[in-house]
Formats: sequence, C-alpha cells, structure tokens
Amino acid sequence: MAYSNDTGLPSVTNILSPWIDKQWFTAESCHRGTQVHEQVYSHLAHEFFACKPEYEVYYESFKKFEPRIRKVVLAEERLADHDLGFCGQPDIVFVDDEDSVLTLGDWKTSIAVAKYYQLQLGGYSILLKSQRNIKVEKLMLIRLRKEVDKNPLINIYSILDCERLFLNQLELYKLLKGEK
Repeated sequence: MAYSNDTGLPSVTNILSPWIDKQWFTAESCHRGTQVHEQVYSHLAHEFFACKPEYEVYYESFKKFEPRIRKVVLAEERLADHDLGFCGQPDIVFVDDEDSVLTLGDWKTSIAVAKYYQLQLGGYSILLKSQRNIKVEKLMLIRLRKEVDKNPLINIYSILDCERLFLNQLELYKLLKGEK
C-alpha cells in the first residue's frame, strides 16, 4: 500500500493544502501517519507489516476500534475522477457494527482536529460515489491515540456539508491554478 499518485490529477490533499498548517505537518508526523496507515491496512488485509516500535501504541488504539468494523468494503484504494479533476485515497469504508451504517473513516494520529479534515472526508465521499457507486451514510474521523489505555476519539460529520465545502474548495483551487 504505497501512497503514489500517477493519475495526473491533484489529490484531495493537494487541493486542501492552502488550509494545512505546515507547522504541524512535520516530517515526523508524516512518517508516523504513513507507518500507522500501513500497519492498519496490513492488518485489515491479513498481511504482515511491522511499524516502528514507537508507533505501535497507535496500532493498539486501532485494535480498540476494530470491533466496530463489521465488514470492510474498501481500504486505501486510489480513486480518480477525471470529470471533476481530482483524485484521492480513502482510508476505509466499512459497515459500522454500532449502527449497521456504511461509513467512510479516516485515520489520524493527531489529537488535534484540523478544519480541513471535514473537507478531506467530503472529497473522498464524492470520489466513492462517482468512481465506485458507493454512497456512504456517515463520515467519521478516527483519531488513534498514543495513550494505550484510551479509546480512539471519534468525530462524525455531515456528508452534505463536507461535500459542498470540498467542491467549493475544488472550484477555488481550479480558479487559482488557471483552470477556470
């Protein structure tokens, strides 16, 4: 599961980059996030991956959340919408065992909640509909924690609001890039 973009299209993250506070988006936080995503994906795919020992605590946090995952529908798949002009790689689409609802989840290893996370989920939701005909019913931010005794923190967002905000940002992105 490598993060690569050979679509020729900007990713959701590229489109949202003006809103990403670079002071918190460090090389270490990027490495941590990649390692933890790799570990979680490998676990879900029944493959082996060993992340750095200092990141194991986030994997343990994921394992506290895992009982909610009744069924994985999609995980870490690059999707591209050439008509709308963007791509992205949703972390997970699953049936939530708590309410039997089809859910788009995004793993984070940060306790802070950045405003752009909602737009990121909105972009992925749009891609899922247009490219896989998957209409999720819930958008969920899952903040994995380094405190082993604590459960992940969960935020739920409005699908319509998140999609609308992302599409507005996509239009602004295209305008500023001279594509409009």
